[in-house]
Amino acid sequence: MTISTLGRLEAVAPREVWPHEAADLTPWLLENPEELSSVLGMDLELEAAEHPVGGFSLDLLGRDRVTGERVIVENQLEGSDHGHLGQILTYAAGTNATNVVWLATNFRPEHRAALEWLNERTNASTRFFAVQLQVVRIGSSPAAPLLTLVVRPNDWEKVVRASTSPARRRGEEDLVSELERVGQGDLVEPVRQLLHAHLALGDAASLYWGEGRQPSVTAVLIGTRVSLQPWTISFIAGQAALSVNYEYVYKAGKGLTGEPMSAFAQAVQGIAGVRAVSGDAEALDWRRRPSVPAGPALAGGGVDVLTRAVAAAQAAIA
Repeated sequence: MTISTLGRLEAVAPREVWPHEAADLTPWLLENPEELSSVLGMDLELEAAEHPVGGFSLDLLGRDRVTGERVIVENQLEGSDHGHLGQILTYAAGTNATNVVWLATNFRPEHRAALEWLNERTNASTRFFAVQLQVVRIGSSPAAPLLTLVVRPNDWEKVVRASTSPARRRGEEDLVSELERVGQGDLVEPVRQLLHAHLALGDAASLYWGEGRQPSVTAVLIGTRVSLQPWTISFIAGQAALSVNYEYVYKAGKGLTGEPMSAFAQAVQGIAGVRAVSGDAEALDWRRRPSVPAGPALAGGGVDVLTRAVAAAQAAIA
């Protein structure tokens, strides 16, 4: 092939391909989830179109098969506007979504800035994405969609790599299977949120998967001189339990000590049930690993409380 035979890429108006947003674009996205999957870095499964949220209709509802997290998609065959910004916030609240995707033909700088601000200010279990939709063709070839990720959460590529690793997938599948086996399937989503939030803390955060008679997972933080293991999810008497590992955080003076250790202990007492079972852990040189039922502990903001406490511990050993 010579340079003279190269074709020219031409833009095609999206409405030439999908004349109507609800009747054409939304059904096409529902039938072709791989288009969004590849640009988002998820194994996306879209389950429903025009999903009711109060008196409104969300364009698309789905989930990430790897993490089980809820994904919502709001699309428009035009540039971003204030109305759709308000809609995605309404739908995110109404569905308790983890991943919020806004698709438009272009994004105003103000709307990009708004999504970036939301990613910075919301917790690690809520993420906002902006995807630009274009259509192109070369010569007389068929038109082809061109999707570009223009806003994503901080460190999203790191989170994607950690979320899709074979070891994590095996460990998480075992944990989910055990939760469902013991009749605690309602814990699957909050547990996955906690795992993902921990890995979102960065490269120094990892997970250790136990392979006893029942699976377990322990959070790990690696600092410049020491590593910490702040919490574990395991099964006690056949029920999922969250253990706060004071002992593994203190580590006889080699981990957190003094004020950072006390701050960590105070922070985790905001988790349901932890205060009641902690006792005077400091008087016992932190040789305690109190456990509480994982259901109440991870509900009502427990995931955020624990993640913030671990993030503060991470800063102390960095």
